[in-house]
Amino acid sequence: MEILNTIIDGYGIAGVVLMTIVILLFIEQIVSLARSLVVAKFKLTSRTPILSEQPPVSIIVPLFGEDEEYLKGDFRTLLLQSSTSYEVVAVYVGKEDAFYATLKHMRKFYKHLKTTHIDYTPQYPITMRLALNIGIKSATYEHIIITTPETRLTTRDWADYMARGFMYGDIVLGYCNWEAEKGLANLFYRKYRFSEVRTYLAEAIRGRQYGAARNCMGFTKSLYFSVRGFDHLDLTAGEDDLFIQRIATPENVAVLLTPHAHCSELPPASFSGWLTEVYRQGQTRQFYTQQARNAEGCAMLCRLSFFVAAIGAIATLPLELKIASALLLIVRYIVMAVVNSKTAARVGEKGLSAWEPIFDFIEPWVRFIIRATQRERISVWR
Repeated sequence: MEILNTIIDGYGIAGVVLMTIVILLFIEQIVSLARSLVVAKFKLTSRTPILSEQPPVSIIVPLFGEDEEYLKGDFRTLLLQSSTSYEVVAVYVGKEDAFYATLKHMRKFYKHLKTTHIDYTPQYPITMRLALNIGIKSATYEHIIITTPETRLTTRDWADYMARGFMYGDIVLGYCNWEAEKGLANLFYRKYRFSEVRTYLAEAIRGRQYGAARNCMGFTKSLYFSVRGFDHLDLTAGEDDLFIQRIATPENVAVLLTPHAHCSELPPASFSGWLTEVYRQGQTRQFYTQQARNAEGCAMLCRLSFFVAAIGAIATLPLELKIASALLLIVRYIVMAVVNSKTAARVGEKGLSAWEPIFDFIEPWVRFIIRATQRERISVWR
């Protein structure tokens, strides 16, 4: 009691309270960062297999419009995977008979290719949900993988490794990043996505799955039809998260962290394009479970509060407490850099360490602004 009175006399009640808040938030930040290490340490093979061998898979890719470049490039990469036990089901949504004729012609060279055509009419727009539903119904195999024309496969082993995931779970999740390009904007886009995906993969490993990437996910037909597939018809993006939340359990999700099971997308051409995509994807969060929303909000609030409290302590408290607060900030940055480096290496991300302290500081503010303005943007996507 005497020591406490001495401290209060020396620094004042406000100073003691502020420093206590800084210390408590620092501890919370270190614990949170340590929990993220589960991604770097996780080994899927440590789980008990549910299948004795790798199953054949059907890969569904919806094609909205006539993308000739995709047929000549990334689509061929998908068709030339090393796996011998897979098929590709291409669902073309459009009205160009010539394009579909080209797609069908490819079946002569790729016997594992199936094609389906849905005629597009402006009066009756075809949703992604309908295209996927038709593709999944057409699939030969029970184990389904879905991807998109925007997805770039970085290896010919992608289908093989995704299929192996089904040996450990009825739901399989890989990692999809933005492709690396020059410039700070690209680095920011990549780190923002890395932060999001790392969080939901860590939650999946703990049995609390709430997110997924449509570019790189799989599930069984049985699970899909047991919940009637994607059922949020008014969403233009993000319904894959809600679908996963409905079918995932603590035991049935297999997270693939090998770079062989990862893919990439071309990054947005501009900041406004990136922001539009973030808003579009974010419309899903209003339907998240309360637990998922609370976890997201709490993590962001604690991070913001730590920065504000530490900066406040440095600005107002006596010299020794200024130094202590600054040291806590530095220690947190070191721990964060180590955790991010190990996790990024595990998922095959490179070059994300540049400008780490700056990004770490501005990211929660950007997320706060986006969340605060998300609701008024939702009507744009309806």
